[in-house]
Amino acid sequence: MITQIIKMISSALSKLSDQSAYGTHSLIQEANNNYAQGEYFAHLAAQHHQEFLLHHSDGLADSSLVDSRNAMWSFLNAAVRGHREAQYKLGVAYLNGEFGLERNFSQAEAWLKKAAAQGHPLASNTLNQAYQQIAFS
Repeated sequence: MITQIIKMISSALSKLSDQSAYGTHSLIQEANNNYAQGEYFAHLAAQHHQEFLLHHSDGLADSSLVDSRNAMWSFLNAAVRGHREAQYKLGVAYLNGEFGLERNFSQAEAWLKKAAAQGHPLASNTLNQAYQQIAFS
């Protein structure tokens, strides 16, 4: 179900990229803000997961799951607005099953290709390594 929601949101938000130059600056700013928010939640998720591992016998819930979900949504919002680093992070997340996403090689490929097309320095290499792992597994 979450995959369908993500596809629906991605489709709707990708239509924003067809806008004329008017408003493009605000889209870029929104993408940067969403990316920064995603980084914040990703860092928070790592921190909360470490705390959970240290104190799991205290009956605390692992709050890193909520933080990971928030990071994924923030990265998705930035990625559909053309933020290449967010596109790369989503591609890697789909490749490895991170941020609460299930492994999905077709989604990973799509996001990594978008990041590579925008000149992300690691996207092409990551995509090639994924192809090799799939081919030899």
